[in-house]
Amino acid sequence: MADPRSPDCNWTARTIERMNARLGVQPDDDVGIEDWPAAMSDPALVGAALDAYDSDATGHDGRALLVEWLLNTFEFCSIEREGNSDWRRTLDRIERDFDEHAATVRRWAEPDDGIPWLVSEAMTAVLARRVARQRGA
Repeated sequence: MADPRSPDCNWTARTIERMNARLGVQPDDDVGIEDWPAAMSDPALVGAALDAYDSDATGHDGRALLVEWLLNTFEFCSIEREGNSDWRRTLDRIERDFDEHAATVRRWAEPDDGIPWLVSEAMTAVLARRVARQRGA
């Protein structure tokens, strides 16, 4: 299965430094900036990541990084999504700030190799709701 990483990550090494500090993550010099969301996935930090997302200090690049991190964490750490309030909070933020995350949502909804991710169905639903809202507007 192909890796869902963006070919152009929307964050910098400085963004990763800020998120490492905010989440209390030990920096790993062997992890490249485009690999950080998958390599640093940790289910124990989902709540802290969502709180960081909501912080006024996070900025666009931080939110882009955190959404990638959250999707990677839910995808690769076998977190139950059904009835999970953190998953709902993640989806709410993605939908609220859809314009910032549209490319990420599309990439996770429609994998290059056609084999769906665990989160693909939810990302497809986010896209469908967005289209329905635009048509109803």
